[in-house]
Amino acid sequence: MTKKSRKPGAIHCNVTRRYLRNGSTKNSIQGLRVSLPYAHKVEVADMARSINNAHSATVADVLAVWSAMEGEIIRALEDGNRIALGNLGTLRLEVGAKAGKSTATSLTSSDIVAKGITFQPSKRLMQFLETLTFECDGTVSHPLSAQRTEEALAEHFATHTHITVRTYATLTHCSIATARRRIATLLSEGRIVRSGIARGVYQLKG
Repeated sequence: MTKKSRKPGAIHCNVTRRYLRNGSTKNSIQGLRVSLPYAHKVEVADMARSINNAHSATVADVLAVWSAMEGEIIRALEDGNRIALGNLGTLRLEVGAKAGKSTATSLTSSDIVAKGITFQPSKRLMQFLETLTFECDGTVSHPLSAQRTEEALAEHFATHTHITVRTYATLTHCSIATARRRIATLLSEGRIVRSGIARGVYQLKG
């Protein structure tokens, strides 16, 4: 059975006003920021089930091949090779000198370190970007002040026992990335703790 091609819908985006770091007054508006809310994280198991629905390969077969591929990719990188991932692109190691050694007149083997892994998308993958369409709700959120943020959180916990990053972002009119940072701060301050209900769910401490 061959899976029918589907026409993807428009991707929803969040639009927020960006403010300069030195304040949030009207005169410090820097511009507009468009971001993706990433409503769902697609796991390998999700893709395996999708492949299973479209082809004869079982979920176990797909996961077994993927696990083997992961090992091969890591081994290829360990050998210093570039990896061509079909129509997706290529992976390669980025290397450089240790901090403070980049201006030295000579280097030894111990002075060289891995800086990261770079993915270079293929021409076909870049062309795919041209086919995407986007939408937003037409409104621009105003990030709440620190005082109003505290009030919004108090109002939320007056009727709810838990909060997520997405809920925090909605309550305070901030981006998902900002919400993650603020949740991390609340955790470090001991004001909230991770809930045992599910990953990514938090509750007031005590």
